[in-house]
Amino acid sequence: MKKILFLLIIFPFLLAGQTDTTFSENGEITSVNEKGINALVHKYEDILKAKNGVEGWRVQLVFKAKQEEIRQLKIDFINRYPEIPAYLEYDAPYYRVRVGNCRTKLEAIKIKHQISKNFPGAYPVPEIINFSQLKN
Repeated sequence: MKKILFLLIIFPFLLAGQTDTTFSENGEITSVNEKGINALVHKYEDILKAKNGVEGWRVQLVFKAKQEEIRQLKIDFINRYPEIPAYLEYDAPYYRVRVGNCRTKLEAIKIKHQISKNFPGAYPVPEIINFSQLKN
C-alpha cells in the first residue's frame, strides 16, 4: 500500500520533468529553454538596440537656462563624487545635470541619499541609458 501511494504521489512529478535540457560533456546543464524563449530574447535585444540603450534611472541635480551656472555645478559634483558619472544635457530651453547609471529606481534613490547633504533638491528620473555607460 505504501509503495502504491508513493508511486501515485511521485509519478506525476516524473512526468512533468523537463525534457529539453541539454547537458555538456562534464554533466553541467547548458540550456534549459522552453520553445520560443530564444525568439523572445532576440526580440527583446532588437527592442533595446532600437532604443539605443536600456530603461534605467538617473538622479537629476538641477536644471537651469544658463550653461555657465550648470557647468560649475557639474564640476562641483565631480570634485565631490568622482565615482558617480555626471552628464550635462540640453533639452531646450534648459540645461540639466543628471548623475548615475542605475538600472533600478532603488539604486537611484541610494545615490540621491548619498548626495542629499550637498545637493538637497536632487530627485530620481527615468532615462534611457546607453549600453556603453552601464557597468557589468
